[in-house]
Amino acid sequence: MVWSCISWYGVGYIVDVGKNMDKNVYLSVLQDDLVKSMTGYCEENDLIMADFEFMQDNGPKHKSKIVSEWLSKQDFTTMEWPPQPPDLNPIENMWNTLKKRLFKQYDCPPASMDELWTRMFETWYEITEKECQIYIETMPQRCIDIIENKGLWINY
Repeated sequence: MVWSCISWYGVGYIVDVGKNMDKNVYLSVLQDDLVKSMTGYCEENDLIMADFEFMQDNGPKHKSKIVSEWLSKQDFTTMEWPPQPPDLNPIENMWNTLKKRLFKQYDCPPASMDELWTRMFETWYEITEKECQIYIETMPQRCIDIIENKGLWINY
């Protein structure tokens, strides 16, 4: 399983979280990789943590007590967000972009897990800041479309 984040300033660190991500693994990822990603965005763009709003779906591990308590102590804001539909989470578009590029860039499947991870990491970091911005900019219209479609799937 893979975790990463995106922001207006580009993609964050991408990490292998193993086969399962429970609340403890998720908390560790936030403490290490989310913070590293946000710190990098801050250093590169003259920002502070309070400039960020963190968005996650409200799956059980995301809403666990230990994760909620940790998030409440951070300098950034955490947005309230429903667990569904995934149409409203721009990171899902980035995962789709990653998958499409992996299939397009390579003629044959990877020979090993190490090769898969190498390809995935290289391809992830090729995603541009502008691509992230495009997905983020679509959010207001997505919300309108979901409301108009009574919560059903939309075309994003």
